Amino acid sequence: MEVEKSEVKNKTVGEYMKLGIICTMINGFGRRGYYNTQEIGLGRELERQGHEVTIYKCVKKTGGESIERVKLGNTLSILYIPVSSFGAHGCLDTAVLSTDLDAVLCFADNQIFLPHIYRFCARHEIRMVPYIGRTHSSSGGVHGFAMNTLFHLGTLRWFRRGPAISKIEEVRQELLQLGVKDVKVAPVGLDFSVMKSDFAAYDRAALRREFGLLPEDMVICTVGRMGPEKNPLDLVEIYQQVREQKPCKLLLVGEGTQSEDLKTKIAASKWKSDIVLIDRIPNDQIWKVYATADYFVNLCRTEIFGMAILEAMYYGVSVAALAAPGPSVTLRDMPGHKLCSSYEEIRDWLLAEHPAQEQLRESAARTVQLYNWKPCADTFLSMAVGGTNEHSGHHNILSSSRA
Repeated sequence: MEVEKSEVKNKTVGEYMKLGIICTMINGFGRRGYYNTQEIGLGRELERQGHEVTIYKCVKKTGGESIERVKLGNTLSILYIPVSSFGAHGCLDTAVLSTDLDAVLCFADNQIFLPHIYRFCARHEIRMVPYIGRTHSSSGGVHGFAMNTLFHLGTLRWFRRGPAISKIEEVRQELLQLGVKDVKVAPVGLDFSVMKSDFAAYDRAALRREFGLLPEDMVICTVGRMGPEKNPLDLVEIYQQVREQKPCKLLLVGEGTQSEDLKTKIAASKWKSDIVLIDRIPNDQIWKVYATADYFVNLCRTEIFGMAILEAMYYGVSVAALAAPGPSVTLRDMPGHKLCSSYEEIRDWLLAEHPAQEQLRESAARTVQLYNWKPCADTFLSMAVGGTNEHSGHHNILSSSRA
């Protein structure tokens, strides 16, 4: 039986709406308990603007887990939903979605199970807006080829039917070339409600001692998954080259598939006593890592945005990152930070004189100004109340045939 039609077409930006945020990815994106999860940051901004928001977050099913709802605000909640999956692609049962939502934003990328969510939204006259950070699989070989093929045969066809949001201009251009007619750019942001705004008031020497570091140490750090895409073993190698010429310590925070190899490499290092590896730190304590460090290094060549990079910039830590889609945007025109084309450039940045605090404060202020969730929320809301994309001549998902 056909459900009653939503009134979303008759609403205007600023008018109260019931909104959904969907994240089907189960590869660590938005992992529960982590510091700056994108779906929660966006949800908080949408709630701040007066809307009711439910976040539907898929987690990998391992047994008989049930759906758990956590209240994050007066009109903001998150559902952790155990799902079956294929690789990082979670299969969300649409029965858990509310049928009276006005609009949904989905952290989409190249997720292959999105078409059935699109069909659900079409049946219930819910505006569906994908938020896209990549258009192709990061895996190589047969697996990557299969994922890209499934994306082109399924999800991409739905992207072409309506408006979409990309995280960076590079992805927008890729989507336009793939036939997506209406794409706007809105960067990710920091959730400032979980940031330590008064971090500078704390005794830095005391914070360093908590990690077994000395007040006078120069500290290089990284925070994130210790997997091959992040190249943590290479970071230890770079550190050793720097350490041969300059006294410094290395602080590594995170765990992943290369954790054991990393521990082995550290144990064999000439400078093992100067390397601190911490598997995990409570969310409300992670700020201490940044407040302790002088440099933050990112060696991921496929970084879509890099939330840890934004966090480091916020806390005034000098970032050296390999060129990748995200850092190429976020580090642009940011004094005190360095976008590098090679490991040698990163090493040279770490060996050079540390940037002036005035430069780092300027970049921190610009990070707050540019990388908050309001632009993304505003873009989504403008699309949520739209009818036909008149400027493109292309009909949105509400105009598509019913599935």
